Amino acid sequence: MNWLADRRTTVVLFGLVVLMFAVMQAVFPKTLAAPLPDARVQSPVLLFEFSRTQVHLDHVFGTPADPARIAAMDRGNRLDFLFMPIYGFFVFSFFAGIAQDRKRRIWLAFGALGLVAAASDAVENTLLLDITANLSAPGNALALLPWPVWIKFGLLALASGGAAVALFRSGRRVLGALCLPAPLAILPALIQPLQFGSLAAAMIGLGWLAMGLHAITRLR
Repeated sequence: MNWLADRRTTVVLFGLVVLMFAVMQAVFPKTLAAPLPDARVQSPVLLFEFSRTQVHLDHVFGTPADPARIAAMDRGNRLDFLFMPIYGFFVFSFFAGIAQDRKRRIWLAFGALGLVAAASDAVENTLLLDITANLSAPGNALALLPWPVWIKFGLLALASGGAAVALFRSGRRVLGALCLPAPLAILPALIQPLQFGSLAAAMIGLGWLAMGLHAITRLR
């Protein structure tokens, strides 16, 4: 446990999170096959995760579906299996450091949220790969998709809320403030994912940035 609580471990994991994010941005499709009217979510990756109908899938992959888009999405989602343990342990490492500093193991519960979110992400990606394997009739995979997607985002948003509390209590008010938007944005995103889903995802990323900066500035 001590090595996970070490700020150097947190910083290394944060660096890997940034690196993996950059790599995956280069792999996934950059634009939708067709714009989705009246929706703020225009990222193919996020729209695929938030898809509920065949129409949503058509906007991501085109009609007929573009094999190159399917291949790019599959490559990104397979690569994402490497990203999951990295961000899961990054969140856990941040809270392990907080637990050690404050001598209260209760903070590890927030760290565990990152690990459970990563496990939910693995279920999500399995469903996404099942969907691309049969885009014309995604069936149960598409119906089940919202559950792991929103468990993942919900737990990561809750972890950001925990980080905000921890950072405020540590006197790091600016960094704590950067973690607050994620838990505030998750409910609107859950209710209207096509309008607020991308905002919630970005705010979780902002929370990770604050966690990483906290670890970097506490290196000894």
